[in-house]
Amino acid sequence: MAPRSPERGRLYRRCGCRRPDGRQFGASCPKLKGRSRRGSWAFAVDLPSTDGRRKPHCRSGFPTRKAAHAALEHALTCERTGLHGDEDLTLAAYLTEWLRTKEETLKPTTFVRYRDYVRADLIPSFGCITLQDLRPRHITAWQEAELARGRGRTTVYRIGATLSSALGSAMRARLIADNPCRYAMTPRPAAQERICWNPTQAAAFLRHNHTHYGDQLADLFELLLGTGMRRGEALGLH
Repeated sequence: MAPRSPERGRLYRRCGCRRPDGRQFGASCPKLKGRSRRGSWAFAVDLPSTDGRRKPHCRSGFPTRKAAHAALEHALTCERTGLHGDEDLTLAAYLTEWLRTKEETLKPTTFVRYRDYVRADLIPSFGCITLQDLRPRHITAWQEAELARGRGRTTVYRIGATLSSALGSAMRARLIADNPCRYAMTPRPAAQERICWNPTQAAAFLRHNHTHYGDQLADLFELLLGTGMRRGEALGLH
């Protein structure tokens, strides 16, 4: 069943045939008359601009009238909700730009982790999907596939959390109406219980290191046990 006529805007067919002067015929091409299937569908609608005037918004290249109607309805929805996203913006392009802005605000180690997740996982998996077309089912399917091929739940969660952070930024910028990760991401995996040595076990470990590995490495372990420093902090000492 053909979609109803839109309340605003118009749908029409246009053709790429050119006049003798090189300009396209567009909607006035004589080959579009009758029951011809030539050309593609397009829509046109007037939208408000920043100067208060109505600005024509036109898009073409849709294979069917139904597809053009859906695109027109989307443009009107964006007008009502205040969204101003680019319908052609892919996840690959958006994530690349988002990552560039994050480099200025994140700690270097956090940025490197985000960068690796974006380049190695998110762009290969979602890059060809447009930002506005991403749905929870895409994210759910990705999670299931990653877990099925043996990825750890914590790793999958962290990659998904990176995507959720990026989509949260897109939502605040009014590029999308909602964050699809909210309905698709699994909860954070529970942390494993950590078993700590008692003083007797720690002393036995240090004696073993002094006996078998020399004073320098043993002193490092003693520093870690005595202060609670992280490995990187201890190794950075002069």
